Amino acid sequence: MVTFDCSASHHDGVTLVTVRLRDIDVPTRVTVRNCLDGPVWPPRSEGLPEAGWTATGFSGVVAPGSHALGYATPARPEGTPAELADAVAVPEADPVGERTDRPADVVRKLGDPSPPGDAVPAAESAVSPPAQTTADTAAASPLSEDGRGSGPAPSSADAEPAPRGPDAEADQTRLPPELGPWLAEMERRADVAEALAGAETVPEATDAVRAAGGLAAVRTLSAAGDERQLRRLARRARRLADRRAAATIPVETLSTLA
Repeated sequence: MVTFDCSASHHDGVTLVTVRLRDIDVPTRVTVRNCLDGPVWPPRSEGLPEAGWTATGFSGVVAPGSHALGYATPARPEGTPAELADAVAVPEADPVGERTDRPADVVRKLGDPSPPGDAVPAAESAVSPPAQTTADTAAASPLSEDGRGSGPAPSSADAEPAPRGPDAEADQTRLPPELGPWLAEMERRADVAEALAGAETVPEATDAVRAAGGLAAVRTLSAAGDERQLRRLARRARRLADRRAAATIPVETLSTLA
């Protein structure tokens, strides 16, 4: 007979639930249901929910012995956090995590096949990286159709560094300082979003939510539409660049007419 108990703790707007299963003699299919009034945030591996987890809890075959299951939820820990809804012995079944024939199981087992970022040559390796800024108080402002925003005051430290190499003397163009704080804020928000999306364990999710400023800040960031703003800016900048490239100014001719 499976012995079941659970506990919960609340930290910075996130409830961490721990479930313990003991006295399992043979492979057993168990169903653990979340009882709190909120969605289940399951543990993840390589960005995917661990096998057996759904939006309502866990359902899968566990091996003999004792097991601990953990998940997070935004709901407050009021009452019993979880329950053992079902437990059926299935001696011939394979425990969760031992299958590798499904694509999701293969990704979890082998990991991300992409090479590490520092192993890929950068397309602009000849350009020094822009100066880092701390724009914690800068709020991303919606862009109008002309690409203008209402961000914070410009800072000379946010300008893009001059390019180096053969074309350095011919091209000393830098980004206008007005864009620096806004782009720095977009980069900071992208870093936070990547940390939230890449959290694979309950402690990592807790740390990521805390670093983001709490669950309310996470919701605000999720609905901010940063990608749409950045893509709108990119589209308008490309159109303007094409127009500017096509408008060759005849300086010498104009100088003789002036």
